[in-house]
Amino acid sequence: MFEEVAVAIGLLLVAYLFAQVAGHAGLPPAAAIVLVGIAAGGMLPPTLQYSLTPGLLALFLPALIFEGAWDIDAAALRRVAVAIAVLAVPGVLLTAAGIAAAGALCGMTLVAALALGAILCATDPIAVLALFRSLSVPVDLLTIVEGESIANDGVAVVLVQAVMTFASAAGAPSVWREIGTMAYVSTVGIAAGIALAALGTPLLRRWRSPWIGIATTLAVAYGSYFAAAALGASGIFASAAAGIALPALALERGERRAIERFWDATALVANGFVCLLVGLSLKLERIFHEPFLLLATLAAVVLTRGLLAFVLAPPAIRHVEARGWRHAIALAGVRGGLSLALALGLPYDFPLRAQVIDAVFAVVFTTFVVQGWALAPLLRRALATR
Repeated sequence: MFEEVAVAIGLLLVAYLFAQVAGHAGLPPAAAIVLVGIAAGGMLPPTLQYSLTPGLLALFLPALIFEGAWDIDAAALRRVAVAIAVLAVPGVLLTAAGIAAAGALCGMTLVAALALGAILCATDPIAVLALFRSLSVPVDLLTIVEGESIANDGVAVVLVQAVMTFASAAGAPSVWREIGTMAYVSTVGIAAGIALAALGTPLLRRWRSPWIGIATTLAVAYGSYFAAAALGASGIFASAAAGIALPALALERGERRAIERFWDATALVANGFVCLLVGLSLKLERIFHEPFLLLATLAAVVLTRGLLAFVLAPPAIRHVEARGWRHAIALAGVRGGLSLALALGLPYDFPLRAQVIDAVFAVVFTTFVVQGWALAPLLRRALATR
């Protein structure tokens, strides 16, 4: 265990150094770290092979979700809440259906195609958000992308669980049961997050020590995630709700600085490890096992994201005059760690598991790394469009 941790830390340091150099060539740090992971994965001995499993992702996910939610501007969130809701619920369902249809057209079974759609319907904005912040994009646009990513992560996990239930059930699935399950996991998850935030509020109000604040926010971030999971609800929604509620309930803006510095550093390290694990988990040789499925899945990902950005989302952002916002939302459709972890976490006896993983590998590599290289110039052009 010690050797594995030491090697991972060493690789992360190398990856950060490479990211600094690659940044001069326009490669986002997240994509650069993934490339280091891919290269290292081919050189490590069999005894030191890493994989981004759902259990390992759960170590980093509460911190990433909580930090992202903490940074969301409350006023901007109220202004763009409709846009986020449209993208995160009907948008995710549309994306999952489009990708599942592509898989079915390539000969996948219904269960495997549905699993592929559910796994790839969530976006991973690690690379995009860092770039958005460096470009100083409007706060409403940043909030849309960040809020959508948090919400659709939760919806995607629920969809994958629904597919697993469908795969193991003998009879036909019940639409109303799945709707009820989705309502339960989201509402109970949000309630758990708000409840933990309320419990942490007196500590932050009574003791102004930064260390008390850091310890309290850590307990709330992880406590809400695992409390919701224990109740069979969404830990993602819980950590997000806690991250939004806690600063609003307990802190004045000037009192957040020490806590925000801690969470900025924590998110930087957590993002780095997730990106490194994405690279270490990717097996490039598997990307070309199913060329037709690869192309069909990529086409479905691009087309459904375009539909969301240019057809479904505009009514929700009608007040926005800049057409470049729609282009930026389309470019934010990167898939990453969550999709990869969900795919690798499929049961070994799941129908067509290998083909699902192959397609997910292809989409993650293409959107996270290949698209990542072109993100900066494309976003600059998109945001300059009026």
